[in-house]
Parts: sequence; structure tokens; C-alpha cells
Amino acid sequence: MNPLSSSALFLSAALLFGTAFAVLIPPFQSPDEPNHFLRAYQVSEGVFFPEEHDRRLGGVLPVSLAQVCDSFSYMKMNYEARLNKGLIFRCLNIPLNPEQRAFTDFPNTAIYAPTAYLPQAVTIALLRPAGATPLQMLYACRLANLLIWAIFVRLAIGLIPFLPNTLAALGLLPASLVIAASANADVVTNGLCWWLVAGFCAGKLPGFKYLAATAIVGANKLIALPLVLLSWLRFHRSPSGRGDAIRLSTTSRPPFPVQAMRKRFILLLTVAFTAALTWGYLAQKWFIPYDCYNPDYRNAQTLNEGVDPARQQAFILDNPLSFTKIAITSAIRALPSAGAHFVGKFGWETNYLPRIWLAALWLVLAAMTASMASPFSGRQRLLAAITVLFYVAMFIVTMYSLWCPVGANEVTNFQGRYFVPVAPVAVLVFAGGWLKKWEKPIWQGTIAILIMGNLTMAHCILMRYYAADGCHL
Repeated sequence: MNPLSSSALFLSAALLFGTAFAVLIPPFQSPDEPNHFLRAYQVSEGVFFPEEHDRRLGGVLPVSLAQVCDSFSYMKMNYEARLNKGLIFRCLNIPLNPEQRAFTDFPNTAIYAPTAYLPQAVTIALLRPAGATPLQMLYACRLANLLIWAIFVRLAIGLIPFLPNTLAALGLLPASLVIAASANADVVTNGLCWWLVAGFCAGKLPGFKYLAATAIVGANKLIALPLVLLSWLRFHRSPSGRGDAIRLSTTSRPPFPVQAMRKRFILLLTVAFTAALTWGYLAQKWFIPYDCYNPDYRNAQTLNEGVDPARQQAFILDNPLSFTKIAITSAIRALPSAGAHFVGKFGWETNYLPRIWLAALWLVLAAMTASMASPFSGRQRLLAAITVLFYVAMFIVTMYSLWCPVGANEVTNFQGRYFVPVAPVAVLVFAGGWLKKWEKPIWQGTIAILIMGNLTMAHCILMRYYAADGCHL
């Protein structure tokens, strides 16, 4: 299948299933969705920096926003709770009343860069003059995020000179579409990362759009910085000009002079590091640890007791060998849950697809990777592998600093969704074409598994929130 048909399949299936997930998953039941929505609203009003008040972090927002968010909090981490249809309709009619305001806490997302909320913020800003209610805004934010994700992945599939089918399969994983159909800030970053990786693989020189995307990714997600290493890849096209003949080479002459590529690499690296370090410095300055947060409000926040980024980073520097052991053992221990999360999880809780579907999704991903030939040389595979390892290492350090108590003997919160930005790079490392002669039936089987997997995801969502004992429908 050529890139055009891969992208067309992805776009239609992503919008179909993504829209279904955006509607079926009850409001604010995606991870951290209440606080992402509150931060998006804050950005929509042109307030790009968090506000601090009485040892609290968040912003002065319409009280109706928190009221609607809190109306659905009874379902969070409560497996017995079911959605009340009447509650949905009542909340859909709660007016915004923008003049009635109060300070609202959302400390974990208040420090996010405003660029992570562009689709949501623009959507809210457009709907506010029309009199939209907070819950209507939430559903619109979900659909806006889904559309942005679909557009970026569609562009990436059309741009990458090889492995378009595998990229489409990654984008259609049920867990990926569930997150894309939420108000989560990672949706924009994930899409931009995939588009940048595809551009680097296509050997693009950095025009304004690539520099802007690199700066946004750096500010949005510090751990995505290693992706810039891929800009050092060199490509050339065969005389036939066919898209499938594009291949990497370390020996053939690249399409651009080495000096130009070196300047490109330095420029991208400088832009990414400047954006990341600037916002990272500000975020750490604003961050209020649990132990310092206002005691009257901290227990309701997404903050962990004993967490202190500055002290944790000092612990890492003072105990590098101990931390390395903690990091490796934690990563190995977390592999099964992170793998399940990456392909088939939804909601706050441990809501996973049945194990047979988790296994089937991983099986088709492995088969797709083995059936698609990659033009990477050994040196370039090494560069891609180093990129993945740097990403994982930065994720572990960041999670240990922001989520774990100082000196903890385990790094927790290895959620598979955090590895979506680097997933295409991992595929580039392992793609080998060993099953090339079965490429077509493998792709057809992958399509079938992905469609049935997403249908199963919809069924699991219905069973979790609607169709079990105690359902109010």
C-alpha cells in the first residue's frame, strides 16, 4: 500500500473511532483531563503563566468550570460508579457565567507551556462569545485535539519516505485514539513529534515551520529533546525518483552539503534547548511541592507527598550508581503494564482491553515492523537507538523528580502514553524486512485487528461507564 492510501485509511478510521471515544468516554474521565481543561481555559483568556495565591497554584477562573469538573469526580478511581445520563444533560445546560470567578487549583498543569493548549484554547476562545457552556467547551476541545492529531499524523505518513503503513498502524492503536480524543496537553506535542520525525527522515532543511515546531516541542515536553538528534540523518533519492526508492546512506553523497547539515543540526538543537530550558526553568520556579502547598487544598491535588524536584535532582547527582540501578529495575518491572497501557488503556483507572487483544495488537505491530524494509544503515540505526534511550532516560529522571518522594527506591508512573512521541523512532530501529514477502497479508491482518481492537475498546468503555449493574441509563 502506498503512502497516500495509508494516510487515507488512517484519517478515516482515526476520525471515526476517535469521535466515538470523544463522545462515549464521560466528561473528565481521561487522565488529568479536569486540570488540562482548566489550564486550556486560562490560556484561552490570554493568561499564559500560572497564578499563585496563598501557596496555591492555578488561576482565577469562572466558578462554573470547577463546578462542572467536580460533578463527574465521583467516577474517578471508582469502579462501581456509572454515568448518570441526567447529569450529562444538566451539566450541558450550566452556563459559563464568566463574571463569577474564584481562584481554582490545577498545580500540575498550570506549569505547562501555553503552546501545548493551542487547539483547546482557540476552540474555547471561539465558542465563548457564542454562549457555549463549560461542558460544551470540553467536548469541543476533545474534537479539536482529535482533529489536530489526525492532521499531524496524516502529514507525517505522507512525508515519511518509508514505513508509512507502520506509522498508520501506530496512530490507530486504541489507546492512542483515546488520548487523542481528550483535552490532554500531550496530543499537540505527540502529533508535532511524529511530524518532525517524518520530516527528519525525509531530509528536510529547517525552514520556519520546522524551527517553530522544534521550539514548541521543546517547551511542551523537555524529554522530547533527543528527537532533534534525528535531524543528522542523511538521505538521497535514486535516479528513478520513486518514493519507495528513497533510502538512507552513510556512504553516498547526501542531498545537502555536510556543512549545511551541520548548521541545520546546530540551529535545531539551539532552538530546542533554548525553548526547553527557558520554560523548564520557569516551571521549576513556579512548582509548589506537596509539603509546601496550602494544607487546606493540597490533598485534592495531583501532588505526591515528599516530592521536591530540586532535592531529588541533588540526590541523583550524589548517588548516580544507586539511581541507575533504581531506574533500570523500575523500567524492567514496569514493562508489562506500560506495554498494555501503550496499546489498550482508557480512563483514570487500570481499564485495559482484554489480554488477548493486547497480545494481538502487539503481535501485529511486531509483524508490521518485521515486514517493512528500512533503508537505515547500522550507524543510522544506532543513532535512532540512542535517541530512544536518551528519551527514556530523560523520562525516568523527570518522573523521578516530579512524581516520586526524595530518595524513593522505585520510579513509578511508567504510563505507556508517555512514550507515544518516540514510538516511530523505535520502529525505525527494529524495521528489517524479514517478513517482506508477506507484507500485504500482514498489513491486511493488521487493519482487521486494529478495527476490531477499536470496536472492542468502544465495548469496554460502554461496559465500564454505562452497562454494568447500577447503570442509570
